[in-house]
Amino acid sequence: MIKPKVIAKAWISVFKGVTTKEHKRRSGICKDCTSAIYNKYTDFINDELKDVKGLICDDCGCPLVAKIRSTEICKHWKK
Repeated sequence: MIKPKVIAKAWISVFKGVTTKEHKRRSGICKDCTSAIYNKYTDFINDELKDVKGLICDDCGCPLVAKIRSTEICKHWKK
């Protein structure tokens, strides 16, 4: 289970517009993932990473704009 502090830091990065090369790499992986599903309730979140706009992870339920900025590692991101 992800800790609330980790979730808060990820959302702060979203709202501050923090995007790194790693976030972009993760976004590229997540946009094509079979676990990425559309959720109209997260579509309003304005973010630089348009590839994952409105998508959540069906495995954990996290909006992808925040998940890719998290310090938690998804099994699909392994190099």
